[in-house]
Amino acid sequence: MSEALVLLAAAAREWGAPLDAATLEGISSYLAFVREKNEGVNLTADADWDDLVLKHAADGVFAAAVLRTALPEKPRVLDLGSGAGFIGITLKLAWPEAEVTLMESVERKYRFLNAAATRTGLKGLRVLNRRAGSGAALTAYERGQDCVIARALAELPEALRLARPMIGPSGSIAIFQSDEPDPEEPVLAKALAATGVTVLKSCPYRRPGETRDRRLVLFKRKGD
Repeated sequence: MSEALVLLAAAAREWGAPLDAATLEGISSYLAFVREKNEGVNLTADADWDDLVLKHAADGVFAAAVLRTALPEKPRVLDLGSGAGFIGITLKLAWPEAEVTLMESVERKYRFLNAAATRTGLKGLRVLNRRAGSGAALTAYERGQDCVIARALAELPEALRLARPMIGPSGSIAIFQSDEPDPEEPVLAKALAATGVTVLKSCPYRRPGETRDRRLVLFKRKGD
């Protein structure tokens, strides 16, 4: 096992979501597939192994740790703007009981995600070639989610606007942020009012080797 994977395993234990050997092997195999296809598909600028493990996979593992405490035992989770699938696929590997949908509008990335999903062999992992906010009617695969999660999708107000129609009555939205959001900031306050959601909690964490907190911020419908 690479040193990066050892560090990821240690972080996962610290976050309260230990990864067994089979899960670490699954994460390693998936990330190796990203590296293999990256040059031709242009999936990420961070093709260094340590970045893939300690930056991208770590975020997905942390998300699984947080959402396990906030969602049903077998939730429906949609990864909005999946890209190379770093969040959704890693979350699925770390939390096999979750039903995960990867939603990506860029065709070449969508094709990669299909190949990656087939390669993992995971049941309950679905890929959609759709653009959020396009005006098209939501399908059954999109609406009624227990959680919509997004990383680097758009600025926070826009990400909330795109994710809100997809959550169910008791669903939540989880957005990765570099800094603590201020609900009183005028643009964000306006977006919260327009979408009818409020901050449930902000979960700080540090990727292995980093000295600055990042956050996964959870939003819920007002009144829930």
